[in-house]
Amino acid sequence: MVKVSVNRFVSNRVVAIRNEVEAESQRLRNRTLDRLEEIFNVAAKVARGEIRHQRIDGKMVPIRLNQRKRWLRVAKHIVLTMNSIASNIDEKEIHAQINELERLVNEAKTTDQSQIENNTQSLN
Repeated sequence: MVKVSVNRFVSNRVVAIRNEVEAESQRLRNRTLDRLEEIFNVAAKVARGEIRHQRIDGKMVPIRLNQRKRWLRVAKHIVLTMNSIASNIDEKEIHAQINELERLVNEAKTTDQSQIENNTQSLN
């Protein structure tokens, strides 16, 4: 029978999860920023007047000044959202949870070690 260290197994899994979360968070952030940039480009074109018509109920309708102002607000909001995502995408919360998990695993290791020592002393 093969001896397996449960503590090492769990610790290795926690490290693997941390690395996976970091990689996935970065991919998600980049993908989200790319999509927001595409939307921003279209909103900016409408706000600048480069796109002059929009389709409503199958009919091409000219975009009025008030609508261009609304698209400008949309573009502004997209930029604020992109800045927020670039600086934080709840990755800190995920890391905090993983750190807590790691702390609990380390605490469990310590408890296991003290129980082993107590059992060894009681046998002597």
